[in-house]
Formats: sequence, structure tokens, C-alpha cells
Amino acid sequence: MKTIYVYQDYVHNNGALFRRLQDTAGAERVAHCDANDIINGCLDPKTVAMFVMPGGADLFYCEKLNGAGNAAIRAYVEMGGTYLGICAGAYYACTRIEWAQDAGHQAIIGDRELNFFKGTAIGPIYDLLEDKDITSSWENAVTLQTSSGNAAAFYKAGPVFIADEDSQHETLANYDLEGTPPALVSVKIGEGRAVLSSCHIEYTPAHLQGAYYAHLNSSQEWTKAVCDKFARLWTPETDLWNKFIPALLDQKISKAA
Repeated sequence: MKTIYVYQDYVHNNGALFRRLQDTAGAERVAHCDANDIINGCLDPKTVAMFVMPGGADLFYCEKLNGAGNAAIRAYVEMGGTYLGICAGAYYACTRIEWAQDAGHQAIIGDRELNFFKGTAIGPIYDLLEDKDITSSWENAVTLQTSSGNAAAFYKAGPVFIADEDSQHETLANYDLEGTPPALVSVKIGEGRAVLSSCHIEYTPAHLQGAYYAHLNSSQEWTKAVCDKFARLWTPETDLWNKFIPALLDQKISKAA
């Protein structure tokens, strides 16, 4: 039975992601790995079904993985492995990142080594922020469009994917926003595949409610409204995770090679 590894960098908490993977694939299959594990060869496509790069802040990933770590991740995927990047993990897997480029000291702009998606990850989506203000809440509940109908997901400052001219990818879901920008993309990499999600598709309403805190939360009304909105939008049928992740584990996610 192949393992599903979730990257851990000792900075971020990914409890909801662990729970969702365990519910989907079985608790015994889900484990974490850190940069040292990756550099020392834990990502073997013969024994690892999926490597998940979670949400957080990708500069922490760069610090530990640039060079040998990223080379090992890319080799794993090229040899038949599966990469799932969520929010920061999606930014991290693009050719370049443009985060809050007009926000002074918060701006993060630069190239990234994995380069799975040939293009730029640009975020956050200001129309989805509280008051369109990066200093306020980044959370929202969003609707998306897929080939099988409407979907719902939890948003927390993820990007849109702007492809380069030579990009070869498949768009799996689009935001229900002006221009219908891509929210979920799939890329064939050698014998493997990378799937990048702007949204935190691992969340259900129960997970989001569990992550809600009033303590030191200056956006209490907004975040409570987001929880309520997500509960209205989300069903097992509209859940973006259900639409794609079980199929990804079975390596059947894409219609195109």
C-alpha cells in the first residue's frame, strides 16, 4: 500500500488536510515528511502515491527545499509520482510568483524552482478579501465551474494561474468571477502529474467551523459570515475535493495525457 506524504515545515498546522486525506485514503496511508526526509530520498514513486505541498507561506518552503529538495520532488514526479499543491503549495509549483505586488513590504515576487506550471501564480484575489484589503481577512467561500457542474471551496489568499504561451496544462475548475480565471490546474510532468489548487479544497464546513476563533480575531463578523456561506454552498456533490482527489489517487484525473 503506497504512502501519501504531506510536507511539514514545523511552521504551519495542516490538521484539516491530514483528516481529509485520512478520510479519503485511510489513516494508515497518510504520513508527514520534512525537508531532510525529502533530501534523503523518501519520495520514491514505487512506494509513495502522492506528495502534498500544503498551504502556508512558500518562502519557508524555499528556505528548506531550494536546490536538493526541489530536485528530489521534481524527480519523484517525473518518474511517475503525483504532486498536489494547495494554496501556497500551488504558488510554489509555478514558474514564478507574484504575491501582493502592490503591497509594499508584503510583496513577494520571484521565480520558483519546481516550475511544474509554466506560468505565473498571481494573488491574492482582492475581490475575495474582506473589503478588498490585504490587511483584513483573506478568507471567503467561493463557487467554481467545472466540466461536471458547479463546485464550492474555501478560499484563503490563493492565486489565479496565468499561463505562458508554451504552457501545456488542463484547467479543471474556474472561479465564478469576471474572466473566469483558473482555480485548479493539472499538468503532466514526465510520467507523473502535478495538480495545483488555488483554494483549500481539503476543507469541509465542519473543518472550517473547527478552525474559527473569536480570540484576537478583528474580522469576527466576516469570518463567521464566511463559515455560514460555505455551509450553504458546500454539499458532497459540489465539493471540489470529491470531484478530483479520489480520481487523482487512482491516476485518472485528466482526460488528456
